[in-house]
Amino acid sequence: MEMTPVLEYSRFALQMALQLAGPVLLAALVVGLLVGVAQTLTQLHEPTVALVPRLLAVVLAVLVLLPWMAGRWVEFAGGLIHEIPRLVTTGG
Repeated sequence: MEMTPVLEYSRFALQMALQLAGPVLLAALVVGLLVGVAQTLTQLHEPTVALVPRLLAVVLAVLVLLPWMAGRWVEFAGGLIHEIPRLVTTGG
């Protein structure tokens, strides 16, 4: 088997992971920054105060984006499974 298809699909899998995790991580980052600014202004530096809003933002982002994320994941997996016979028979 040639390495070109393996590298291509590995690159695509990493891109897919970034696309799926990116919006959720962005939501956590934005909420974390806002909570950090609020904690700095109020001089209340309690770790729980920072954790709960970020956790809620991540859960909300996952619930809102779950249909899109699942669709992208199924599309990726289906395309990869569909290509297995071609990769095995032709060697790439």
